[in-house]
Amino acid sequence: MPKFAGVIGAGVLALFVAGGASAQAPRLTLGVFPGLESAESFEILDRYLPFAQYLGTKSGAAVILVPIKVPGPAIRRMIEDGKSYKLFFGPPVFAAEVIKKADFVTIAVEQERIRGVFVVKTGSKLRGVQDFTPNTRIAMPSPKLLLAILALATLAQEKIVLQPEARRHLDSAEGMLLALNNGVVDVAVMRDRLGQKLAAEKPSDYRMVGQTLDGPGFALIAHRSVSEALRAKLRQAAIALNSDPSALAVQARERLKTSPFLPGREGEFLVLQHMMDTPPSAN
Repeated sequence: MPKFAGVIGAGVLALFVAGGASAQAPRLTLGVFPGLESAESFEILDRYLPFAQYLGTKSGAAVILVPIKVPGPAIRRMIEDGKSYKLFFGPPVFAAEVIKKADFVTIAVEQERIRGVFVVKTGSKLRGVQDFTPNTRIAMPSPKLLLAILALATLAQEKIVLQPEARRHLDSAEGMLLALNNGVVDVAVMRDRLGQKLAAEKPSDYRMVGQTLDGPGFALIAHRSVSEALRAKLRQAAIALNSDPSALAVQARERLKTSPFLPGREGEFLVLQHMMDTPPSAN
């Protein structure tokens, strides 16, 4: 049997078990967007089905997992009708947009915060973010991604607004390092753990000159039409997943590849959305 067919079959079984085989069980459609990782729909189903099943088993709801490969159209549907998805799990940038525009509230968020670091060549004259100028050439991810948003907000706090031509948006850390090594840029913005690894392993080549503001990690959010009682059960389920020794919980944790969950707070996502809505020139 093809892998896709096997996963779809597992999905039907998961939905049946999650709903407790009860016709009265509330049905919650869970949209999942895995973020930067490119994945086919069957791969998303395979990775996140145990999580959906666990949420359903613990909350008594039938959690229907729907893979999201392109977030834009899905988010528009959430904003327009509030019926397509009752739950969403995905990166903070998209969660923040849905919370603000589609009447969603946070259920749980990763414990680990996301931040970037500013990396330069060891011989650079730059010693800190305060040394940057509007013409400092900085490589960073797409302007719609979290690290770029955090980097620009950090510079704005220092009253530094980069000239458009100084912002070099590249798709990968490898591309940013290549640009840094070739002198195309002066600074590269990358995830803190990668920057620390580079500085530790290759101190003669790279060093860090500062870090960005931080932001929340992946989040589980729910439409406000989901009852408070059911939201509370879903939150309890997400938190219980951190240490539950059951086979299903272990499988869900291994496939999620996230840090432990904490109760979510709308405030941190509203702050993030404000960063996203504020043009760099207006900070």
